[in-house]
Amino acid sequence: MKGFIWVALGFFFLALGPGQAYAQPREVIERVGNGFINWSQGVISAKGSGSPPKDSRNIAQARLMTERAALTDARRNLLEVLKGVRVDSVTRVENFVTKDDQIRLQAEGFIQGSVEMRQFRKYLSDGTIEVTVAIDLSGDFISLMLSASEEVRKKAPPPPAPPKEKKPEPPPPSAAPMVKEAKAIPPPPVSAPERKPEPPPPPAKIVEARLPDPATLPPFTGVVIDTRGLKMKPALAVRILNEGGKELYRGEYVPQDKAARNGLALFARDLTAAQTNPRVGKNPLTIKGSKLDPTAPSDIILDQGEAQKMAPFAQKGTFLEECRVMIVLD
Repeated sequence: MKGFIWVALGFFFLALGPGQAYAQPREVIERVGNGFINWSQGVISAKGSGSPPKDSRNIAQARLMTERAALTDARRNLLEVLKGVRVDSVTRVENFVTKDDQIRLQAEGFIQGSVEMRQFRKYLSDGTIEVTVAIDLSGDFISLMLSASEEVRKKAPPPPAPPKEKKPEPPPPSAAPMVKEAKAIPPPPVSAPERKPEPPPPPAKIVEARLPDPATLPPFTGVVIDTRGLKMKPALAVRILNEGGKELYRGEYVPQDKAARNGLALFARDLTAAQTNPRVGKNPLTIKGSKLDPTAPSDIILDQGEAQKMAPFAQKGTFLEECRVMIVLD
């Protein structure tokens, strides 16, 4: 895992140019304050600077104090970037940090463990030092956020039922014509003995089709979900559903440790870039998203045909269990 983080950070900063990060059109980059979220790599970065103190005893002490000030400034900026990360479509990390002291302390701990990218350190003519720090969003951090998000989702009240349509009331019966002479009233008919209504039959049990053995499935190595045209925004906690609301991804078969280690998905701006990303292997399945859940726009809904393609893999022993998912955005 450590090796993967360093490789990811290496690619992350190879794309850095003076004054900006990830200037590549195929990657999903979001600027937050003095830093960036790279949703295609799952990494965040921020810059900071420090000026030499006036009361330093010598050059060495001034350099050391300036470096510390620059790192402190960069990590303060990195915390602001972290707060801006979307956990889902409506919740950012800041929502959890401000409400839960335990989460706030853990988030600050992640920031203190950030890595400085020494190749981007700058020494300015006035003695100021600029530094860049970064952290990978996977691991303990995403595990913390996914758990917090799931708790909120479980406690959320169900959406209100749509209002029932009022049926139009029938018009009042017209007045019967007046009868001058009273007619003879026939005797009441003899009714048959009343029969007790039979109890309704028990509801039939819904039996879901048994999923096929993973060994018999086509040899796909990952899945690419094409959401172009849906205006989806990247988030940590994504779900894929069928039209009936059943989870096809991020279900019970995705272990929490693997979701934490790999992240649930990475994002791209280009379909070919997503299909050739090492995360989804050499033979990914490509699925077209139909729409987003209006109550949770980080949840992708598939139509019946696309859901049938993906449903057999929604179980243990497939690439979905390993979180081999790429999502293509507008």
